[in-house]
Amino acid sequence: MRTLKKGAARKAAIAAVAAVAMSLAACSGEASQEQEKDDELQESVGAYSLEAAAELPAGLISDIKERGVLVVGSKFDQPLIGQKDTATGKIEGFDAEMGRLIAQYIFGTVDEEGDDANLKFVETTSQNRETYINDGTVDMVIASYSMYPERLTQFEFGGPYFNTGQNVMVAADNTDINSVADLAGKDVCIAEGSGSIGNLEKENPEAKITPLVDYGACAQALENGQTDAVSTDETILYGFTVDKPDAFRVLDSANIFTDEPYGVGMKLGETDAREFINTMIDEITANGDWQKAFDLTFGAAGMPTPAELPVPNRY
Repeated sequence: MRTLKKGAARKAAIAAVAAVAMSLAACSGEASQEQEKDDELQESVGAYSLEAAAELPAGLISDIKERGVLVVGSKFDQPLIGQKDTATGKIEGFDAEMGRLIAQYIFGTVDEEGDDANLKFVETTSQNRETYINDGTVDMVIASYSMYPERLTQFEFGGPYFNTGQNVMVAADNTDINSVADLAGKDVCIAEGSGSIGNLEKENPEAKITPLVDYGACAQALENGQTDAVSTDETILYGFTVDKPDAFRVLDSANIFTDEPYGVGMKLGETDAREFINTMIDEITANGDWQKAFDLTFGAAGMPTPAELPVPNRY
């Protein structure tokens, strides 16, 4: 091994420190730009007007208030739904905004920083979200979690807070796949544990499904040419096209082949918490806060506001 002389070693050390400082400065600058962009959007949309609930039900919601923090399971890799901004560390997306609104409804304010934070997001995938609910890792899951009938017998669901449907995303230059029927014999990537797998198996049994850990991995596989398509909720797919419009194309919405009502998942038996969430959804659709959450996320990406706002399923 070649040994640097003392002067050379000192210069090398200074250069290394300078490189690190430049890197940190670049990251700091990127974070500042992201924060400025977020602040401008937030200012244009306006603050939420939701007030703290006058009464909190016994059980989960009261326990959260007493503990002083709401723990929400969220996706960290889905643009517009739940995504961690690497520059700011903030969890962005419509699901994250629903988490903030629930925290505001419980505590009256939202604080995500420091020891006094009353809202914490935990990365949750389609594969582990049910485990996290049952073992208490999170209080509730808000992670593009569809309220399928069979799930309503295993968990409590407040909502839906958003309605969408399953569609297909292909490479932007793909001209062979223009409908769900065209997926016959094609390799289709879907996240492990997602209900989208069973949906596609039913809609097109001839599609070849390849599960990967999450939809970020699926999008990467599609971009790399390792799969022919990705299929899941249109809202999720739309997020990837926003990030890379030249790489991906979502099929026309006429191809949507399921109803995907997103709900807030909680432990079975927390019926009072379920109704608490439903009441909050009624309030935010009436007072304009739902629209503000949409404008901060999907709306900012150019998606038109749905013709009908969600109505809770009080099953």
